[in-house]
Amino acid sequence: MVQFEHPILFYLFIIILGMIIMNYIISKKDKMRFKKLANNHNRNFLLNRIQFGKIKLRNGLFILGTCFMIISAVGPQIGTKLTELKREGVDLIIALDVSTSMDAVDVKPSRLEKAKYELSRLINSLKGDRIGLVVFAGTAHLHLPLTTDYSAARLFLQSITTELISTQGTDLSSALSLAINQVIEDTDQFKVIVLVSDGEDHHGNIMDLTKEATNMGVMIHTLGIGTSAGGPIPILDDDGNRVEFKKDHDGNIVTTKLNDVVLNEIAYTSGGKYIRVENQANAIIPLLEEIDEMEKREIKAHIFSQYENRYRYFLGLALLCFLVEFFIPTRSSKELAWEGRFHQ
Repeated sequence: MVQFEHPILFYLFIIILGMIIMNYIISKKDKMRFKKLANNHNRNFLLNRIQFGKIKLRNGLFILGTCFMIISAVGPQIGTKLTELKREGVDLIIALDVSTSMDAVDVKPSRLEKAKYELSRLINSLKGDRIGLVVFAGTAHLHLPLTTDYSAARLFLQSITTELISTQGTDLSSALSLAINQVIEDTDQFKVIVLVSDGEDHHGNIMDLTKEATNMGVMIHTLGIGTSAGGPIPILDDDGNRVEFKKDHDGNIVTTKLNDVVLNEIAYTSGGKYIRVENQANAIIPLLEEIDEMEKREIKAHIFSQYENRYRYFLGLALLCFLVEFFIPTRSSKELAWEGRFHQ
């Protein structure tokens, strides 16, 4: 079976057809002109060293070589060949919790700011991988599609606040579902989701989604932001200054605690890592090491068939035509003696 990589270039043969027609017209005019030049005897003497047959041959070889060049440019692909495809690199989606509980100050300066700091370090460690951002609270939204522009990723990360989503809650299911949809389109790279949350509240079929992602080859790492003791949620004014702490209906200060049970289970089920991020330095070193190892590792190679380019053969034929055309002489070394009326 034959297919062509650039079939539109076949229109160049219109130019070749024009060259052939023009060459025919010019040769006809030359023939008529030569007939008027002199009688046959004198004409044969005057033009005896010019080999018109070889001139036609050279013109034919030039046109044929040009045809082969056009066929080569069209990119003929004939038959199939087996190719080994090695899958490398990482597609990484960060799903970041932006519910109001992430403003808690049990982790300094706040859970969200600590998460953004650690995730910035993760972005800085990437080497040619694609990264995207999903933010979620009661609903989930794509904040940044997959990209290799790490400057843009850091900029979008720093712009995240708990005011991005008005619907409150911590819907891990919608976040994970949206993240999965972002990474399953391309199958040639490792698929990684980093789920960042305090895990305070969850609903839906989170574990079913985790198993589905695992079956698709998606690995899920989880970062639990907060402490077991928990902390209050500050209420800030327009200038970012703390006014008071969030209170319940009875006027008691609300204390939000890290609920890492579900986060741990998600990571364990998908073969990922669960990391508790509190006030320690270098909290996500294990995650950075895991991503680094994935960058260096090749996924199992796949064998697939594809068309094999055969343009080289036509390019070689074109070169041969041009070389032969160049070395064909059009003048004879043998000269006729004059056999006219006057002679000794």
